[in-house]
Amino acid sequence: MKKVFILIFATLAFLAQGIAQETPRVGIVPSDEGLFPFVISYDMARGATDFSSLLDAPAGKHGFTRIEGNHFVNDAGRIRFNGVNVVGGACFPVSHEQAERMAERLAHFGFNLVRLHFFDLVDYRFRLIHEKGLLVDDGTWCTIDPEQQEKFDYLLYQFKKHGIYLDVNLMVGRPFKGRNGFDEEIQQKEIELTQKLFTHVNPYTGLSWIDDPAVALVETNNENAIVRTWEGKESWDPANGEPAWQSRKELYKASPEKKLEMLETLEAADRNHWNRQREKLLELGVKVPITSTQVDYTTPWAVMDMDYYDIHSYWCHPSKSGNKDEWAINNIPMVNDLKGGRLAGIASYRPADRPFTVSEYNHPFPIVYGAEGQPMLRAYAAFQGWDGVIAHSYNNQPDEEPDFLAYNFTYAARTDAMAHFIACATMFLRTDVKESENEYVLNMPRKDYEADWIRRLNNRVSDKVIWASDTTFLLEHRMMHRFAVDFKATEHKAYPMEKVGPVQVSDGGQIEWNHEIPDQSMFIVRTDNTKMFSGFPAGRAIDWGDGISFQVGETKLGWTTMSLVSQKANGFAKKSTALLVATGYTKQTDQKFTVEPDPKDPSKPSTIIHSRNEDWGHGPMLTEGIPATVKLASKARKTRCWALDERGKRMKRVKVKKADDGCAQIEIGPEYKTVWYEIRVR
Repeated sequence: MKKVFILIFATLAFLAQGIAQETPRVGIVPSDEGLFPFVISYDMARGATDFSSLLDAPAGKHGFTRIEGNHFVNDAGRIRFNGVNVVGGACFPVSHEQAERMAERLAHFGFNLVRLHFFDLVDYRFRLIHEKGLLVDDGTWCTIDPEQQEKFDYLLYQFKKHGIYLDVNLMVGRPFKGRNGFDEEIQQKEIELTQKLFTHVNPYTGLSWIDDPAVALVETNNENAIVRTWEGKESWDPANGEPAWQSRKELYKASPEKKLEMLETLEAADRNHWNRQREKLLELGVKVPITSTQVDYTTPWAVMDMDYYDIHSYWCHPSKSGNKDEWAINNIPMVNDLKGGRLAGIASYRPADRPFTVSEYNHPFPIVYGAEGQPMLRAYAAFQGWDGVIAHSYNNQPDEEPDFLAYNFTYAARTDAMAHFIACATMFLRTDVKESENEYVLNMPRKDYEADWIRRLNNRVSDKVIWASDTTFLLEHRMMHRFAVDFKATEHKAYPMEKVGPVQVSDGGQIEWNHEIPDQSMFIVRTDNTKMFSGFPAGRAIDWGDGISFQVGETKLGWTTMSLVSQKANGFAKKSTALLVATGYTKQTDQKFTVEPDPKDPSKPSTIIHSRNEDWGHGPMLTEGIPATVKLASKARKTRCWALDERGKRMKRVKVKKADDGCAQIEIGPEYKTVWYEIRVR
């Protein structure tokens, strides 16, 4: 009887373990047990993690970036930009040596573009960061600090040397003490600083920005637009300089005609300002594509005269909560979103007639599922045929080699996400994920947009307009087909609706978004040379195609992100080197973020994480090792595997077993204390 009881107990325990393993711990911050320190090195080794060969150094060797059709090209053909933002103080490294290592590290991970962001300040201030910018505090906002300029010049020289192009983001953070940024004096100051920046000759390259083809793109503004930022206290009428509407309350009561009059007035102010800035850049001799602000901060028609459209997007952006030092963030995985998360919304702004870029994107820390964001974006962007995707951000402080995060949006020390940037580069820059051959163009007449805008005002909601009037092409379809919008159309165009099931597969079959198990979704990429997975395995064996599969054991979140990349794009079976990356829960040492109770059931935690400045802890970053069995198509006797250290050097041999069919089977796990592995087939 005792043996029967033990057997029953063991069986129940086994079943309970299986249930626990299959139930995602969404919203819960796990314990530190089993975590180990792992910060990807700032002095990377040559070897399996080095993908700098994807870059064509020096940047600009094939001439200036220009536009042909609806894509960026240079003299060598079409060019795509796989980029990252360098923010504020990070534009001014503390030493030349750090600038050199930073450029080399970014090239190592396959970044071929850097967006220069928030350099236009006297000092950069956000959360724990207070650093000098490019300008001198003399009240003019036009005087450049020569010491900062020298640091800036050397960093940009290093980027060019390593094959990394530049996206210059001009008007970002300069405050004008409550003044309207569209008045005449402010416009003149913007033009004055722009002229100084573009005519300055970098002593290390011998070129000004006007003459340097390493400068690929120019954005005149960041997130600055009257349409988006008007608050109703006083609105500016460019026709006569007088307030046109005194408050939003008055506008809510206005007729539809009056509301549209306001929209047209604000939109005209945006358009006229940006056109003037663009004309000045052309007068200076700027030869590369120019845009204004990101499109959803204004209207698609306000940026119609720009060379390309750009957008920003964030999954669960942090927001202020409680006192001034406290932030809150919704800790949920995008992979579970049935409507395509932020990706389908981004696609809603891609114009049919010109290039399209995403110059800011992030799943901000401390979302514990943050590693999913950039690989999902790059796979989708490659499939959609977008022209540039730029993570926000790499770093925002002059110490370019931190071992922890002081900012929600930085990636430099974010182990779980940083390790997958190699797969991002191969999917998007190497185009392992192929662009869909089938394109659906949605006609979006101006009258339909106006109806959406009025709806938003009437409902007093702040959500972005994502073509609510479009009932003919569901968001889910944008995950399965290449999608664009014709903003010049005069009439709506309908498409036949197709049934969307729980498994959405892209045209060509390389991307699968699987929602078969509620709240335990999977995003899978299957190409000849890059495999990627993010989501909740829930005990399932995952088929990666080409005879490759894997099965994940128990993890802290019931969730993982994994990527497998062929270094020389020659597959995984014969005479190949591959990089396997497996990540899960990652946090900072002594991090003390809190989770509030669920308002519907106070006995359970909600998905909201609260953080204060003193809660962020310190370095080094801590991570978990993922237990998984990976089966390859190569023969076991010809396959070798090594666990890699922080520099990407071989650290320990991993045993390769022989499966029943003679193929290689590799068991990875926490005992190796790493997030990546080298696999070599002789």
